[in-house]
Amino acid sequence: MLQTQGDHIAECIDHVRKNGYTTIDAMPNTEQWWVDEVIRNRGKTNRNKECTPGYYNFEGENNRRQDGNYNGTFYQYFLHMTDVRKDMDQHFRFE
Repeated sequence: MLQTQGDHIAECIDHVRKNGYTTIDAMPNTEQWWVDEVIRNRGKTNRNKECTPGYYNFEGENNRRQDGNYNGTFYQYFLHMTDVRKDMDQHFRFE
């Protein structure tokens, strides 16, 4: 997973440099799509169960948005990142 994340970041930076941009920022709709994807694939874990009360241990489930971790499969994640890079201008704002 870390290798895939690193590759994705490196390819985004490469795109910025090759096209003469200085900044890259996710488009609001792409950011919302990713937040929704993380929420859809969230999994319950025992991580940080001693940190109460809080969203790390899933207390307040009705108010919980996300735990910050993508818990879908590695292959799903790989495909998501590949699809995003296929149409960079749709997913990112460049300057």
